[in-house]
Amino acid sequence: MPLDVTGWIDGITASGVVIFGILFGLFFIYRSRKINAKLLTYLGLTTLFAGLMFLGVFLDFLSVFIFQQNMPNNGIVAILSYIWFAPAIVTAMYIGAQSLTPKIKRHITIIFLVITIFFEIIIFLYPLSSFNFNPTPYTPPTINLIDYNVKLTSLAGILMGACLLSVLVFLGFGFLYKGFQSTGVIRKNFLFLSVGSILFCIFGLLEGLTAPGFLGIIVRIGYLSSFWLMYFGLKI
Repeated sequence: MPLDVTGWIDGITASGVVIFGILFGLFFIYRSRKINAKLLTYLGLTTLFAGLMFLGVFLDFLSVFIFQQNMPNNGIVAILSYIWFAPAIVTAMYIGAQSLTPKIKRHITIIFLVITIFFEIIIFLYPLSSFNFNPTPYTPPTINLIDYNVKLTSLAGILMGACLLSVLVFLGFGFLYKGFQSTGVIRKNFLFLSVGSILFCIFGLLEGLTAPGFLGIIVRIGYLSSFWLMYFGLKI
């Protein structure tokens, strides 16, 4: 299969994120039932959805691997990945709202539900103006993986950046503040949640708004690691 080194790295790491994201998510949901920790169910869902945000790359990799040709280069690869952004953000924000501001958790969840639904509508209606593609859509793709990331200056890019920054501030710094206010095991749990949330946002921004290339290995390993840190914060 005529993939260059970057293509192999992109395809293999994306496959790993999808597969392990699903496995980790199912494990977290299983553990939530075993230890009666409701928020672990939402973390499991967040992890599942976040793993599926690499579905487009994964399917394009399978297409090249099996059929020796890319998927149609018309924006569908990006859409297959970013349709999972909305449920990942909403479930993540619910975890934060339930842990930090339970009295207004419904309001916070609804606000981000509306914002992310708007994001979904934008990428479905205007995929070609929402993402940077290489090669350019509607040109014959090379026998390599279709590269795409959200245009930072597009409405979709602004909404995505705003959501991830909100997660960073509300969950990352919110859990950090609660950790400093607490002691013992509770403090450790909040610090795990804080570091996990911060890493999720940092690596999510690097993945979604840039083309990390060879650094994609580090980005995607860090992305998956963030969910285990949050798991350690919620399992007790």
